[in-house]
Amino acid sequence: MHQRAFVVVLLCLEILTALSFFCNNRHKRLHQHFQSTSFGLKPRNRYLHSSMLFYKNFRGDDDDAQFLPLNDSDIRKIQDMKERHITIPIIILDAILPGQCMNFKSTDPKFGKLLEHVLQQSSGEIGIIGFNPYTGKPLNVGSTVSVSESDIVTDSFDPNLLAICVQAKRRFEVQGEPELDKTNSFYLADVEIIDHKKQDISEEEKSNANKISMTIPELVEEWTEWLMKSGKMDSLGIEKIMKTIGPLPEKICDRAIWVVSLLTPLPSLKVCPDVRPAMLACKNDYERMILAATAIQSSIDHLSGKRKIV
Repeated sequence: MHQRAFVVVLLCLEILTALSFFCNNRHKRLHQHFQSTSFGLKPRNRYLHSSMLFYKNFRGDDDDAQFLPLNDSDIRKIQDMKERHITIPIIILDAILPGQCMNFKSTDPKFGKLLEHVLQQSSGEIGIIGFNPYTGKPLNVGSTVSVSESDIVTDSFDPNLLAICVQAKRRFEVQGEPELDKTNSFYLADVEIIDHKKQDISEEEKSNANKISMTIPELVEEWTEWLMKSGKMDSLGIEKIMKTIGPLPEKICDRAIWVVSLLTPLPSLKVCPDVRPAMLACKNDYERMILAATAIQSSIDHLSGKRKIV
């Protein structure tokens, strides 16, 4: 049992070392690329051993060497690490949260090249990142959108115009910076999917996050009432947003993201500061829930006239 655990640890270290070496070798070219375009792509092959050569007796001769097979649990752990690190196209637009829908169109032939490439990939994902509102620089976190042929709309009057209507799926963090694909049409970046990444959070923070989460349903009800009273949106409009983002989730992380998605739909209602970049940058559920609760209370105060948003 201990020997198998050691195998998994070594395999994990091998993956992390390979990723670190790869990113470090690219680091010198990164900063200039990221600021010069809004596109990114080109998957690369990842080399991962399903089993490695280990010794029954680590002090023995080479003749003692043999392959130590991994059980199903070991393989799942290794596969999970592998699947979290992917290479996808990157487009710099506005920050978007999982569950939110986005419409985008362009006559740029490079966009057509990007879509053509994405449709040939098994994941069919594009990474969307926004800008840091304070520095104006691209964020290193964002959300993926899945693109299929049915999501692409053409214009009969303008054959060069391509449009997509997609929904954000998974949160990711950019590892290093993008580089141009082989056609020089768009950028691609190595990213880590962080939806289920282990978070650094204390027991006290977990407890406080749970307490805040319990107040969210009441705050949402109050917010929708003020939204209609202020004339910003009627019940049908609210129902349309709710249909897009789905019902209020139970999990704290999903609930916090849901609240901010509700407050900042596309197009914007202009009843809340755009805190989507901040939500994507949060490191744990406590930070997310604090941000969500503060944002919705601030919007309620704005709608009710108690404290206007500047």
